[in-house]
Amino acid sequence: MDARPRLVAATRPRESAAIRRTLENSVYFRDVAARDLDRLAQLARPRRLHNAERVEHAGGYDTHLWIILSGAVRISTSTAKGGEHVYAVLGPGNYFGLATVIGKGVGTIDARAFGATELAWIDGAALMRLLDDRPPLWRHFGALLSDRLMIALRLLRDNTASPLPERLVRRLLVLLPAIEAAEPVLPMTQADLARMLGTSRSRANAELRRLESDGLVRSGYRGITLLDLPRLRTLAGKDLKAF
Repeated sequence: MDARPRLVAATRPRESAAIRRTLENSVYFRDVAARDLDRLAQLARPRRLHNAERVEHAGGYDTHLWIILSGAVRISTSTAKGGEHVYAVLGPGNYFGLATVIGKGVGTIDARAFGATELAWIDGAALMRLLDDRPPLWRHFGALLSDRLMIALRLLRDNTASPLPERLVRRLLVLLPAIEAAEPVLPMTQADLARMLGTSRSRANAELRRLESDGLVRSGYRGITLLDLPRLRTLAGKDLKAF
């Protein structure tokens, strides 16, 4: 069986330009040198998914860096008891798959589109050749991996040591979109937020209603809008990094 992702078509100039714009607007890639952004965009290939469609081979065989252009991707794993743990729902400008590319390990995540979603993927071998050719990029991508590890450790601490009101606010801020906005919208369901926090949906909803009554957030069926980032950051405390 061919393990490569299905292509929409060869990357056309308009698609390549859209990928380049996403990279330069993303908090994760905007500091990369212009020539390297050009090369990343040239290496990228488009992929479109329907709602709940699985990113091909993300659960063990994938060797690509994925960048979200529009829509969102829900990242989760199955538990030993048949349940599910949700790590994040990532929106435009975000990425996943980097650890598998660089570590050459076997991934265990299940990545699925949250709504209609457009992605760009970069072949892992091609990305590694580019990193070897451009050593400054190694430092940049190494920093991205280090930040993700730091986030994982802090979320583990939060879920075991922090009260629910604090860790809910911290999780919302950790999931800030990669493309900045005055009132960012986090694509997720309230049920998934509860799974991320290891609590019941009713308890998570009660905390969201409290934040809504204070004018800090607005929650909907498939999204949570952050209305007052400065006040939320004050409630969340220090040492925050976004996915």
